[in-house]
Amino acid sequence: MAERREKESTVGALALGGMGGAALGAIAALLLARPAKAAPPDEKLDYLLECLTALIPVLAEVAERQASLIELLEKWLAAQGIAPGVEVTVLTPWRAKEPEEIFSQEIRSTGTFYTDKMVDWRQGKRIYLFVESTLNQDVQIQVIGNKTDTKDGATDIDIPYTCPANDNISVGPAWDHWCPYIGIKITVAAAPTAGILTISAVTQE
Repeated sequence: MAERREKESTVGALALGGMGGAALGAIAALLLARPAKAAPPDEKLDYLLECLTALIPVLAEVAERQASLIELLEKWLAAQGIAPGVEVTVLTPWRAKEPEEIFSQEIRSTGTFYTDKMVDWRQGKRIYLFVESTLNQDVQIQVIGNKTDTKDGATDIDIPYTCPANDNISVGPAWDHWCPYIGIKITVAAAPTAGILTISAVTQE
């Protein structure tokens, strides 16, 4: 055990000595001279007082270096045209991508249809889905989400919405309805005889 304590003291001394400074060297010497576990309380107290005394110049040196660092930072800010004490704010604007067409068909039958592709929303903050219909029948629009880039196995998000004949609507999931991939399921109850249905997506990152 005595040999182990001696090795630990040596390692501690080398670690502190590597930090530089006469004060740190003094602390390293104190570590090597620390009293044994069974030493009298008075001897241990004297040792602690010596350690605290040796720490004072180390703390003073640290404070001086921090002051120098702050001074260097202020000079750098001044060189950038930023006055000392001015709060610096870094803005990360949300940028919307160009609209992406994900469905466009002249629907002439009843049934269930899906957008041609799922929208990759893995890096997105918000998504806007715009439905344009010149069909002469109402259609039901249901936002769907999936963990992979496919409509297979996708689940409904929130409630369906009706897009009236010859009208436009916009839909989109709420903040807590985030999914990696987003699409739309279209349900047609009455077969249209004219018009086209187009759906576009705009993501914001």
